[in-house]
Amino acid sequence: MSLTNITIIGGGACGISAFIELFLQLRIAKSHREVSITIIEENKEVGKGLAFGTKQPGHILNTQADLMGIHFTEPQHFSDWLIEHDARIGSEVVDNQGENRAFTTRRLYGDYLKEQFEHYFALARNEGMDVQVIHASAKSVARGEPRFTIHLSGNTQHSCDFLVLSPGTPVADNYPDLNDKENYFGSPWPSEPILEKIPKDADVAILGSSLSAVDALMTLTDNDYKGKITCYSPDGLMPRVQPADQAAMIDCKFLTLKNLHEIQRKELRNPTVKEIFRLFKKEAETYAGGKIDWKATARTDKPAEKLLAEDIEIAKNGGDALSNIPYSLRYESSEMWKWLDESEKLKFKKWFGAYWAVNRHCMPLVNAERVNKLFISNQLQVVPGLKEVVFDDSKNSFVLIHGDGNESVETFVINATGPASAVKVMKSELMQNLAKDGLIEPEDAGGIKINTETMQVITGKSAYPNFYAVGHITNGLLLDVNAVWYNVKTIGNLSRHLISQIIGNPS
Repeated sequence: MSLTNITIIGGGACGISAFIELFLQLRIAKSHREVSITIIEENKEVGKGLAFGTKQPGHILNTQADLMGIHFTEPQHFSDWLIEHDARIGSEVVDNQGENRAFTTRRLYGDYLKEQFEHYFALARNEGMDVQVIHASAKSVARGEPRFTIHLSGNTQHSCDFLVLSPGTPVADNYPDLNDKENYFGSPWPSEPILEKIPKDADVAILGSSLSAVDALMTLTDNDYKGKITCYSPDGLMPRVQPADQAAMIDCKFLTLKNLHEIQRKELRNPTVKEIFRLFKKEAETYAGGKIDWKATARTDKPAEKLLAEDIEIAKNGGDALSNIPYSLRYESSEMWKWLDESEKLKFKKWFGAYWAVNRHCMPLVNAERVNKLFISNQLQVVPGLKEVVFDDSKNSFVLIHGDGNESVETFVINATGPASAVKVMKSELMQNLAKDGLIEPEDAGGIKINTETMQVITGKSAYPNFYAVGHITNGLLLDVNAVWYNVKTIGNLSRHLISQIIGNPS
């Protein structure tokens, strides 16, 4: 009898979390000898992926340790692992606000992921389960009846009964005309090409000013780069700073699931962005103890260095309403997002997307202080209003157009604009082929269409019964898909649904 095969494309954090949870639930149901699991991973090491395979000490997690556990319903597992392995981690804990709230290097977290995978992979084999890793790139997928055929690099292929799409954080291919230019780096990761090709005394342009740009800055400063660094971005906004005292959690009274459901119940419709913003304003002013001058909270057209210095002081004093409310809503905001109609999601991204990003996804204080030193020494500047980047053959340089037609000429450019939201700009042969072949359908708000409860891929009005997706490629219909704890939560739902299709609902 042939085994039912589950294949996971991608062996990063989401991929190994899915593998572990699927194995555990199959083993508990005593069905693990009837099912095989295959992981397709292009890198030599399974578990680390692009972001967590870094070797740079300045690349640190943007989330505290007690939310980074890889196991379903155990977000604190990583912080417990840190305590258990205290003797070996040394300086890899960068900003220890107490064992559970530590911020660590990404390379240490990569070691944790790799260790978890290797343990459960060996355990699965010892328990008699057929598990394997194929080190190759998935290029395209053909859907047959009933199996999938995955076409791999090296002109090989692999067939499966259930397919889990977990390709990791998609790199943005938003400047395709620059890809063949020698001094253009399409992503801050991996850092090796940047360090090998950019002289340490050279001036460097970074496209973007978000957390990805901070990673690029840390790569350069970790390696003693002395040249001028300029971040060019459309809005010029840098992430705010995570409060040093996470006790400043807010028990929200107005912007709650209860109040949003009340709108559904009374109005027989979903809430609007305007209604949510009114509740947010009420929540913020209650927290602040009085009226807020909302015009004064605008951050565009204000110097990034001045805002960062202010944000560091605010963070040291426990944060403010604009950062603490989004953080406090991290468990509810994803459900609120689901309750918005697609048109309202698009409005939110247009009106508040940039502000949500900088307030919800803040940088740790230790990195903020390092960036601040770059500002103080005049090594770093942030230029807003980026409109276009072109390569000038006559100058053998890049021309960056910003503001009211201003032009800057740069020799080295690092694209750190952040993960791709829309499928069409994902630098992934697999994702582009899946879209071209009609196996996935782009969502207008970003990512692909899925059933948000089961994580099944949807095309047209139907879900593929045996096809699932997880992680950042679901960014339009789900919120916080760049957070490990949230992805692990969705993986729990995915695993239960997938296994129920194989063995039914065990009593």
